[in-house]
Formats: sequence, C-alpha cells, structure tokens
Amino acid sequence: MAIIPAKYTAKDYSALKGLQGITDDQVAVHLTLYNGYVTRSNKLNETLASMVAENKASTFEYNELKRRAGWEINGVLLHEYYFDNLTAKATDGKDSRFAEAIARQYGSLDDWKKDFLGVAKMPGVGWAITYFDPTRGQFDNYWIDRHDVGHPAGHRPIVVLDLWEHAWSAYLKPTERAKYLEDFFGNVNWNVVDGRL
Repeated sequence: MAIIPAKYTAKDYSALKGLQGITDDQVAVHLTLYNGYVTRSNKLNETLASMVAENKASTFEYNELKRRAGWEINGVLLHEYYFDNLTAKATDGKDSRFAEAIARQYGSLDDWKKDFLGVAKMPGVGWAITYFDPTRGQFDNYWIDRHDVGHPAGHRPIVVLDLWEHAWSAYLKPTERAKYLEDFFGNVNWNVVDGRL
C-alpha cells in the first residue's frame, strides 16, 4: 500500500493588515517566505512517499531528504504560530490569562517580558519562544536558532517571535532589531496566546 501524505494548506493571513509599525509590505514579504515553506513541505513529503513506494527508503538521498523534513515543516508551523499571535487590535496584555499565569512564576507580565526580550536580543538569527512545560507547570523562554533544532520535547509554544531578519528587513535596517521588538509587542494577540495555555 502506498503512503499518501496529507498536504499542508497555507493559512490565509490576508486580514493581517494595519499592524503597529510592521508594514503591510513587510507582512506580504514574510507571507511569501511562509508560502514557500508550505510548497516545499508538500513536495518533500510527496518525494519521500514516492521513494518509500519505490523501495528507496534506505538510500542516502532518502536519508538527507528525511533530515530536511523537520526544517521545512517547522518553517511552516513556527510561522503560523508567529502570524497567529499578531493582530492590529492588540492590547497591552495586562488583563490576559497569560499575564495572570506568568505572574505566578515571574512576578509580573513586565518581568516575563524583560526575560523574553533578553532572549530576543541575543546575537544571531532564529526564534524567541515562550514554552510551557506541562511536566513542571512552568514557562521557559528559549532561543531557537534553527527551525528543527533546540525545541524542548513535550513543551507547548505559547508566544512565538520570528527573529530572522526577513521579519523586519522590508521596513527596517538589519541593525534595527530593537524597533522590530517594540513593534512586535505592539501587535501581540493576547487572546490567541491565552488560547495556547
């Protein structure tokens, strides 16, 4: 029996307009990149399924494509987490369930934000992600420099921030990460973040 991989369908983010600071042109550039991940993930899964059907699952080519699969699919998923936690109708988050939950560990939403920004300002490209560890019942801020490396197993992404320069390069200089971070926090959809708890 042949493997028939389910296709990923790119989410429609056309309504993601009017963000604070982050321009519509920037979002369009970023969505083009996201759609590329969706296309490549689907093609990769089709190719791998064909290779299995053709008895090529133990080949060098199959191995290398399979290793690449985590990069591509996390390129889809991390971008979806990122775009989903943005809105043009953002609040300061102080009345969110997340603020209440995070205060038990960090003292306040502002104190969590200091730690999160400490991670987000680290040199390099990647992602800053607040995860929830269900085993310890604790939130942790992590730096993830590759889509497919460094994610803590079993943890749930709660707040996801893209720190690859393509996230701001259409409207800011590569050295203006601090302005992008300010813009990001002006657009966090705390209702979506609450839904991830």
